Formats: sequence, structure tokens, C-alpha cells
Amino acid sequence: MKLYYIPTTRAVRPRWLLEELGITYELVNVDMKMTQEPEYQELHPHRKVPVLVDSEVTIFESTAICTYLADKYLEKGLAPAPSQQARAYYYQWLFYASVTLEPPVEHFMFAVLPNLPEKILPAQLRSCMTTTESLQWFNRVAEPLRNVLLNNDYLVENQFTAADIVVGGVLLWALKLQMLNSDDILYKYVNNLMQRPAYLLADEGFYTKITL
Repeated sequence: MKLYYIPTTRAVRPRWLLEELGITYELVNVDMKMTQEPEYQELHPHRKVPVLVDSEVTIFESTAICTYLADKYLEKGLAPAPSQQARAYYYQWLFYASVTLEPPVEHFMFAVLPNLPEKILPAQLRSCMTTTESLQWFNRVAEPLRNVLLNNDYLVENQFTAADIVVGGVLLWALKLQMLNSDDILYKYVNNLMQRPAYLLADEGFYTKITL
């Protein structure tokens, strides 16, 4: 099993999950030169990370990879069984992370980091929203997340799952972009996630070393 990876990107999420699973995998560190090679485009049509290669399966998109791995190793307990009612809420938070929570964080990031590569977001789209507007958007869509964490440490039946990794991966960006106040319940949630041994192995200190 191979994971194509760049630190601080969405690829941290499946790497973190792999460490939580405790299985053997090969980490392929990707650089921009590699992404321009024709062979790499066969792995990822947009020349990005992550990509997981598992025997005959080659997939991209971090949430898809995390979902696939949690199901493949269901006995590890990082996803509710398909027959369980909790599975519905597990799906809810996985989709929420990618579709609802991440977009305002991305727009905030584009505003404060204008030199990000053009292929991430076309330049003409970067000025459509201010940091204040992005932060207001983020706080609005984060309310359901805050509500469930008022009385829970984790999202699905208060058990750690891949949904926490995917949602936590988005909040890692928000944290490092200083979108979270120290009195925000999301700040506590993501900092607790960052204490997990598997996360520390996956991150290798990058989020503590970099300054966004």
C-alpha cells in the first residue's frame, strides 16, 4: 500500500488514519516536479495529493481514501458498521467536512496566502471574498459542529472515528490560520486531536514548525 503525500496538505488526513490503523504502508513524498510527470497524472488527473495505491485500487480525494481505509479495516473501529444507525451520522460529518466546513477555510487561506499556486484556485476568484466575510461564513457553518461538541469529545456517538480525522483535518488549517479563538470549543477539540500519538506520527511536527 502506497500513499502519495505532501506535508500540511489534505494528504495528512489519510496518513493520520493509516497511523491510527497501525498497518504497514509506504509513504511516497511528492514534490512539484513529480506532479508534472505524465506518470503522475495517471494516478491523479489534477496532479495533486493524496493518492492511495492499494493493490488493484488507485484512488484520490482525502475523504474517499479515509472512508475506504476505515471500511477495509472495519475491525479497527474507526467507522461504524454499515448496519449501525451511527453510520448515518458518520456519513453526515464526512460530507459536512468537505462540502460545508472546508470552503470558507479555503477562501480565508486564499486571502491571507496570495502566493499559493494558480492551479489551487484561479487568481481571478481569490478576491471575491474578504477575510472578514470568510470568517463570518466559517463561524456560521461551524455552529452544528460546535453544538455536537458541547457534550461530546468526538462526533459519532462520542467515539473517535475517521470522521474526526476528516473534520479535524479541516480544523487544523483553521487553527494555523488563526481562525479559532482559544475559548472556542473547536479550538479545544482540534488541540485534543493533535495530542493523539497517531497524529503526532503522521504530522512529524510540521504544523508546529511552520508559520502560515
